[in-house]
Amino acid sequence: MKLIIGGAYQGKKEYVRNKYHIEEARIWQGGYPVPDGEWQCINGLHNIIRQTLQSNVYQESQQEILAYVRGLINKIPDIIIIADEVGCGIVPMEKGEREYRECAGRILCELAKEADTVERVHCGIGQVIKQTVYISLIRHGSTAGNLEGRYVGRTDELLCDKGREELQERKGQGVYCVKESGVLPVEAVVTSPMRRCVETAKILYPDITPVIIKEFTETDFGLFEGKNYEELMQDKKLAPLYQAWIDGEGKTPFPEGESLEQMRRRCAAAFEKLLPMLARSRHTALVVHGGTIMSIMSSFVTPKEEYYACQCANAEGYLCRLELTGNMALYQMRCILRIL
Repeated sequence: MKLIIGGAYQGKKEYVRNKYHIEEARIWQGGYPVPDGEWQCINGLHNIIRQTLQSNVYQESQQEILAYVRGLINKIPDIIIIADEVGCGIVPMEKGEREYRECAGRILCELAKEADTVERVHCGIGQVIKQTVYISLIRHGSTAGNLEGRYVGRTDELLCDKGREELQERKGQGVYCVKESGVLPVEAVVTSPMRRCVETAKILYPDITPVIIKEFTETDFGLFEGKNYEELMQDKKLAPLYQAWIDGEGKTPFPEGESLEQMRRRCAAAFEKLLPMLARSRHTALVVHGGTIMSIMSSFVTPKEEYYACQCANAEGYLCRLELTGNMALYQMRCILRIL
């Protein structure tokens, strides 16, 4: 749903017609109720609010209108709703006008939260206030090191045969299409420069050239790189260091490597720089590493998640909804689906 607001006679309807290529016959411009039809746009939510207020008690009207509009959205998910902006000047003396302004303001606030896009039109010129896009955070397929339980960070492994087969099988099952969420197909792909990520992206999205972000590489595991639990515990030099890292619940720096916080800051900074690119596509896939996914999720997702709570296995991930402000800052990021 798109919400278009602005002052009276500011060219809102013409703006919508020109930008979204909507025919006049597909725009409902009457009041309440909206008749059945192939509507693409409802022009005049403010009129519906006024009409309902005139015939009902104020509090009942607010809930009734919200329920009614949400019903329209359920029927037509891509509906565009146009409403006059509520004035923010002198409080009107007339009781009915005060109730209208308060009711309209509260309803528009609720709809703005639910809308994919909110735009304000002034003198026929539109300004995006809020934009919604989606990202799939997908961990690369399995490598030989992954199957052996090794700490594979800066080692540039390719996928193993099992990893390739698993990706092809899951792709064939439609796992990465996330159709049940109603989200559009992936339009852009971002990867780490590591070969296991680039290869995974080519398997899942062969027709899209990925954008490489070097800051999205996996954690630098330092002295633990390439080793698994058994090897580390049997190494006289590394065993005490490894046990100390375990006792620290994985929050202390890897010896001669990165700390959890260094990894998070690196990935979070790169993700914020990426937001303008993400805004240009309705759905972008980030094919990266487990540590990269945990860093992004624990830094930005609402409600807040701990770093290790965001772990996912190879070839798994998360689908997230991003709400961006007009200046491409991240307003909110929510996980809406686990990709298993």
